Amino acid sequence: MSSAPSTGANNKPATVIRGGLLLTQDEATGTIVGDIRVVDGRIHAIGDIGDQPAARVIDATGKAVLPGFVDTHRHTWQGAFRLIGFGWDFPTYRRNVQLTWGPQFTPNDAYIGELVGALAAINSGITTIRSESHIQNSPAHSDAVICALRDSGIRAVFAHGWPSVDSDAWMLNSTRRHPPDIVRIRHEILSNDQDLVTLNAMLRGPDMSQPDVVVDDLAIARNLGVRASMHIGWQPGGIRQLHDAALLDADLLFIHCCDSTDDELRMLADAGASASVASTIELSMPGLGLPATDRLLATGSRPSLSIDSEVCVAGDMFTAMRAAQSASVIHAAMRPQPGGSPPRAHDLLAFATRDAAAAAGLADRIGTITAGKDADLIVIDLGSPSLAAAASRVANASKSHAARCRDRHGSRRDPQGFRAHPSRTRRRLPSRCRLACQHPRTAPTVCRKRADQATVDAVMAQSCRRVDDRPHRSTASKSNP
Repeated sequence: MSSAPSTGANNKPATVIRGGLLLTQDEATGTIVGDIRVVDGRIHAIGDIGDQPAARVIDATGKAVLPGFVDTHRHTWQGAFRLIGFGWDFPTYRRNVQLTWGPQFTPNDAYIGELVGALAAINSGITTIRSESHIQNSPAHSDAVICALRDSGIRAVFAHGWPSVDSDAWMLNSTRRHPPDIVRIRHEILSNDQDLVTLNAMLRGPDMSQPDVVVDDLAIARNLGVRASMHIGWQPGGIRQLHDAALLDADLLFIHCCDSTDDELRMLADAGASASVASTIELSMPGLGLPATDRLLATGSRPSLSIDSEVCVAGDMFTAMRAAQSASVIHAAMRPQPGGSPPRAHDLLAFATRDAAAAAGLADRIGTITAGKDADLIVIDLGSPSLAAAASRVANASKSHAARCRDRHGSRRDPQGFRAHPSRTRRRLPSRCRLACQHPRTAPTVCRKRADQATVDAVMAQSCRRVDDRPHRSTASKSNP
């Protein structure tokens, strides 16, 4: 790519990320060693980017750069109880969290729990969450949760649910309609679907409410123009009920689906609806069922991954990817299928990025490293001792790319062969580069030096380390709890 000005629209400064292994998740680009140019929070260009004298340059040599992970189902307010319930079964979790502690939560408690949960997600490389919120004990509780999401700086979909007060009446064959406060939130607080924090509805669906309630709740969400999610598959029949009532559509996200039948999963796929597999908690919490990853793939869906609740499991996406893969290995051993095989590392990464962004209704903004999309990015330091063997090929490819850039741009090299130019020695990469501009009229020429699949698979088997200069905060107006 030829050299371009180092500022974008309205003379906003650019950031150039140099020489990283880019696991773009964009099928047209693939996995390459190259550069990313970011202006005003958006990806402006990808490939072999020329010298940018006035730009902030981040040296990603020896690092992998990925789209930020997207968690499609997290009860973020439960961050207040992180990891105190390891080994609990579902009845114990429900008794402690939903029936005992949740009803006692004040708006300030909800704010603290949500903020802790959101910051923990960012710290693990998750840059977007669908916050499945069932702490709507009052309008002030909802306002506090939204305020916490905005204060954290994370990209979030606030999925408005129901109160934890009188939980049985809301969750067990309920005749209660969805709380009407969602209308106020849509009109007064989260009316703009392009903001960093946006609105969905967390509905109870057929597994928790009467058929007429399911119809009315879906009508509320659709009249407000918001997508909806449902926990489903604790027993067969819920998806079929929606299908038979002509309610099944592409604006729905189904969570768990553990005991949904294969026919129901085909209905889900045919309708263009999405699924969220909470693999870690499904494997570790008795009472939920086994992850449906393989059955979803076999019936035509691309599942997303989610954490569910940090009360009982680790909140990072690498653990969820490993759990999904482990569950698939167990499933394949117990029920061998001709031609079947567990998802590979690149599939799991897609579940946590590209497919998850689609499930959250954000595929046009995030999920891949693509020019024009928001620059929600994370890096993995391939210099970690745990990656020494797997990263050697990547390091060699990255050094070769750096050498080509030095030859082209005249940068000095240090004795180890890495860049030594003062403007390129910064090692810290924001988890989200909130800098972006209009992307160019002409698509950039992309460097096509690809990493082999074995290298990518090895890298994706490791943990993500977030490196960040400072917290990033939403520029949206804040709502006081």
